[in-house]
Amino acid sequence: MASELQRRAVRHAMILVSGRGGGVPQVRITAAGRHAEQAALARIRRLSCAGLDVAAFVNQMNPIVTQRVSNGTATIDSPFWFTIDPESHLVTSIYGEGCDIDPGDYMRWELLTDDFIKTADVVHSPRGVLTLHEATGGHPERSPIYVEVMIPHGMAQELLVALRSANGENWGTTRLNRAPGDPMFSEHEISFMAAAAPLIAEGVRRGLLVGEATEPERLDAPGLVVLTVGGEVESMSPGAEEWFSFLPDDDGCQDGVPTSVLAAAAAALREAEGSGAGGVSAVRVPMTNGRWADVQGAVTGANKDSKVTVIIQQAHPNRIAPLLMSIYGLTVREQEVTQLILRGGSTTDLAHALSLSPHTVQQHLKSIFEKTAVNSRGELIAKIYFDCYDLRTHDNRDRIQAEQPIRGGPKVSA
Repeated sequence: MASELQRRAVRHAMILVSGRGGGVPQVRITAAGRHAEQAALARIRRLSCAGLDVAAFVNQMNPIVTQRVSNGTATIDSPFWFTIDPESHLVTSIYGEGCDIDPGDYMRWELLTDDFIKTADVVHSPRGVLTLHEATGGHPERSPIYVEVMIPHGMAQELLVALRSANGENWGTTRLNRAPGDPMFSEHEISFMAAAAPLIAEGVRRGLLVGEATEPERLDAPGLVVLTVGGEVESMSPGAEEWFSFLPDDDGCQDGVPTSVLAAAAAALREAEGSGAGGVSAVRVPMTNGRWADVQGAVTGANKDSKVTVIIQQAHPNRIAPLLMSIYGLTVREQEVTQLILRGGSTTDLAHALSLSPHTVQQHLKSIFEKTAVNSRGELIAKIYFDCYDLRTHDNRDRIQAEQPIRGGPKVSA
């Protein structure tokens, strides 16, 4: 229950927030403004290809974003950034300058508290952009976190954006905040963030791969190699050569680098020359062990200083499914049902996706609940987070403080 002091602060903030209704203010944009906006998007795209880990990418991108969409309060300068596992939509890290959010406390709010504009809401939003003002019909005081956290920290508005890649995968979210008296987030600012989101998602996706490749935690961690424009190796991650050994060499190798890696680098360079921005490429290659690898190239730098970063990883990596079996003893079908629940699927969605009757879905749910000792879908999602992802978010918090690259996916104790 909010204190009387909090209630007064809420009323004061509501007076200072312009535009009390649920609508979004319209702002006219000049030709110069459109040009600046396109230039900002091009800069974000180039950064997404620059071979940066997530923290370095976000740090360089922050001023580009906030120049177009102002963010900040008396105590908060940069947006808050969250990485999520696209397989489960569960948070794997929280990042922001001066961010002191406890991952466990935040996820208890995300998963167990009835409130507005959470991660699940925005990743299922067709546009992928939500404001607290719109979600509450112009009455943000309806939100517990607004009353109990935002107002005491000088925040009166919030814009939540899903970092959704072009293929529909969600790699994270960002929250931008404004102080009482600041203008409302305009429709034009919201549209800019919607346009920037896929580019940012690509940078986050690549950043997670860079972090996992440069400081591998698991045997199948991605491999990374940096090449010059002439195809010479400049650096390699610890596991890159092992990946090379699984790639076909029917056409031979150049200095030990398989043709498929060189081809991905060449394709990225061609794309960069054609677009005038950072070039990317991706190809799926059959490996000698019978599996498939995704080989992805990205151009960094410009002109004679250009380098090409190539990342190799297993195609269709799914790291949560094996844990659902080993921890809870779920069958393959129960794993499929659970993963769809994690991504917000209804009984009808599950029945359609798995070609099952709703009754059969309910029977699988009953078995899953019994094996995991929960009574509802919400409890199931929370249990999987605290069993499989809580250690990851806390580990990433420690890594951020130590200025080490963060990693994605679940993490359980050995």
